[in-house]
Amino acid sequence: MSMTEQKISRIRPLNKMPINSSGDYILYWMTSARRFHYNAAMDRAVGLAIELGKPVLVVECMSIRHDWASERILSFSVQGMLDNIKIFEENNITYLPWVETHKDSGNRLLAKLSSHACSVITDDYPTYLPRTIMERAAKICEVRTEAADSNGILPMAWAGKEHMTAYSFRKHVQKSMADALLNLPLKNSTEGISADLKFDRKEMASLFAAVEVKFTPLEWLWRVGETGKISQEAMLPLNIDHEVKPVKKMKGGRFEALKRMEIFLEINLKRYSTDRNNTEDPAVSTLSPWFHFGHISTIEVVVELFKRSNWTYDMTCFEDMGKGTRAGWWGLSESEESFLDQIITWRELGFNFAHYRRDHKSIDSIPNWAKKSLQEHAEDERKPYTFDDIENARTDDEVWNAAQRELLRTGLIHNYMRMVWGKKILEWAPDPNTAADWMIKINDRWALDGRDPNSYTGIFWVLGRHDRAWGPERPVFGKVRYMTTESARRKLKLNNYIDRWSENAPLPKEIQRL
Repeated sequence: MSMTEQKISRIRPLNKMPINSSGDYILYWMTSARRFHYNAAMDRAVGLAIELGKPVLVVECMSIRHDWASERILSFSVQGMLDNIKIFEENNITYLPWVETHKDSGNRLLAKLSSHACSVITDDYPTYLPRTIMERAAKICEVRTEAADSNGILPMAWAGKEHMTAYSFRKHVQKSMADALLNLPLKNSTEGISADLKFDRKEMASLFAAVEVKFTPLEWLWRVGETGKISQEAMLPLNIDHEVKPVKKMKGGRFEALKRMEIFLEINLKRYSTDRNNTEDPAVSTLSPWFHFGHISTIEVVVELFKRSNWTYDMTCFEDMGKGTRAGWWGLSESEESFLDQIITWRELGFNFAHYRRDHKSIDSIPNWAKKSLQEHAEDERKPYTFDDIENARTDDEVWNAAQRELLRTGLIHNYMRMVWGKKILEWAPDPNTAADWMIKINDRWALDGRDPNSYTGIFWVLGRHDRAWGPERPVFGKVRYMTTESARRKLKLNNYIDRWSENAPLPKEIQRL
């Protein structure tokens, strides 16, 4: 595969329209890779801009009309926009953040801007609203429209099919890794480029007049990006979920993500294999919300890990390449290899599955053995909890209640407890279909890293996806893997965890400091 073929493999056409060489700019309609760095769409936009001698216009759009629009999601997104204003300005790219209001439709804005564009590029994302926007763009835009895959180390198109197990996908990862590492998006698409890719003020004023567009006032964005009363007052007029509040000091954007990456790579990574599930001081990156909103790329974290460990490709164990071996083939420490398996194999498995399976949010996507086993136990006796009981942590299980309250307050759940959280909902919900529905609703509403291929992978792993049949067969679970809060108590030290997420406990100091 040539370098050109590799780079193009991250780009796919969404329509058959030609490039309009007489257009005013290259339009990047940013929806999921909400960043300047390590962004395949930026690579493509800059390449076309140089080829056609046109500037680049980046519009980062945020809808408030989607199912789970809330103060938590909007404020986190806007905080990322405020960082992007600085970053794109420093790199001489015209960047416009835009939040959809009741008066202004994203469809109308895209149609107006694309009518003056040479070409449109958007993000290739396999689920939820970004996928819907991508598919809408294909119909709305009357110029060449393409989708760029910046989701991970491996382009989703390379697999050719969905993988049903981590073992199978890991074999694909190992076989493809050499080419994949040559195919990564650039850290800085504009580095070394002398061409003027930015509009001047006069050109921008002329453009706005031509398309009759009003962009979101910077002052309002700043107010939303603040925490507390200022932010809530700015969002109050919007028709969004005002019960799901922003998480104090959990700030979106690249600058916060870089701080967390540094702490993880320099301090916590060395403990990852032993303390990942530690409830007192878990050795995890905490970056999943920033990955989800695209404020930082997993590619950047992997590249930084390689750089700091002095990794080179010839350190790999070539005898294990393509065999699906979980550890040992990178030639790195146990913690580094364990983390790489999570951030590449398991995370990108979720993107792979969502890309190839439109039913990835349905119980129809679980393996046949799991469907059959769960159906055989669908009538088994369960505790009579309602959805309201579950969402509001009103069960008789204090361990589970603690995990749910952690989600409600912080938008995250401890890694191991998230698995237990899902297994108990399967045990308590009236039937497996309802369990899936409840998990999705709660996670999509409250989790900062919800509405994500990884989220749906975790939810349906609870129901048997990417897993195998287990014995002995049990009530409710059948042959699906069984987990309990009692086993979690034996495995983990949970007393402090329960106390810190008790009903009336204040938000922990370390969360306040973040």
